[in-house]
Amino acid sequence: MNRTDDDALDSLTGWLIVALGLTILVLDWGLIFTFTVYSDALASAFGLSGLQVSSVFSITTATFYVAGGLIGVLIARVPLRPVVAVAGVGFGVAVALLQVSGSYAGLVAAFALVGMAGGSMFVIVVSLVPQWFDQYEGRAMGITMIGNGLGILVLPPLWIWLLERTGIRDAFAVVAGAMALVILGASLVYRRPPGSRSTSSPVDVSWLRANLTDPRFVGALAGFSFLWSWYFVLSVDAVGVLTANGISRSVAATAFGIIGGVSVAGRVASGEFGDRIGMRVTLTGGVALAALAMVALPWMSSRLMMYALLVLFGIGLGTVAPLFSPIIIGRFGPANATAIVGLFILGQAATSFTTPVALNVLYDLSGGYTVPLLAVGGLTLLGGGLFYRGTAPTDDPTAGS
Repeated sequence: MNRTDDDALDSLTGWLIVALGLTILVLDWGLIFTFTVYSDALASAFGLSGLQVSSVFSITTATFYVAGGLIGVLIARVPLRPVVAVAGVGFGVAVALLQVSGSYAGLVAAFALVGMAGGSMFVIVVSLVPQWFDQYEGRAMGITMIGNGLGILVLPPLWIWLLERTGIRDAFAVVAGAMALVILGASLVYRRPPGSRSTSSPVDVSWLRANLTDPRFVGALAGFSFLWSWYFVLSVDAVGVLTANGISRSVAATAFGIIGGVSVAGRVASGEFGDRIGMRVTLTGGVALAALAMVALPWMSSRLMMYALLVLFGIGLGTVAPLFSPIIIGRFGPANATAIVGLFILGQAATSFTTPVALNVLYDLSGGYTVPLLAVGGLTLLGGGLFYRGTAPTDDPTAGS
């Protein structure tokens, strides 16, 4: 294969980037978002209180979304290979910090570094893959984003297996060390398609102002933030919501794993549907299913109904996760893809912080889950509508401004 063929869209290079991206996301999600599996081991090794353990996870997710989003904006005009290499080194440094530190401050520093490097790689992966594809863009993103679902399915058993045989420091070294090696390997391959930087405009205050004063962009950004509301509610309190409806705690504890499992198949299917009927239509359909499930959740009366709703949530997650980045890149920023994705991830970060707080406030005011879940369902549906309208092509007469 010659250089021209290798650099073409839908080429072998693109599929290699997909394979590396899938692997990175498996380890990224399996390291950061399975924290509950190894949190007790961390508490024992470092002598932490429950509040301190929770704060470590909060700091990690905060740096993942906020730092990842900001870095996505800042690196828009920078070659990707050195940035990816620095992220790999960051994971290596985090491993070293955890080995030598015995304090809470050292633990926080290590996991903040993990969040920052992990968030940066997430933004790079989801913004780079669509740039390398044309005809198979939806399929490529669907396969890449399987990594998120596989991470929360595959890594928990690995964590348990490692912790049964060694301590948290060595187990962390295995998982985070593998992440460092994969990312350093990706740094040899990850680059933007030829010509993408030559057409890009500067990412500066004027660029930011132009986007944030564009009603379509603001609507899409707000919609994207809102449409994740259901996900963060279940992330924080799925067990509480389900047990309040009579589901046993042991069964409720498996809920998020079921959503993740269903989403694995949903990611591939949504990519295929997106290539055939349109990504915006497919994503909006998935959001509508998640909103419907959230609205029905207060009236869940049996375990069978619980499983049906979890399947709908899984389809929703499996639809939104792989399709949002090619949609927003295609509509707003093919030339500055990492910056565009970074801004939208910052919007998602805001939802991750505010939605759990709003849930608790509404729960206290109303005395139950019915009002907050209905509100979240409505907000999710509103988000889907705003995102659909905001990402409409500029020549769509129904989109308005």
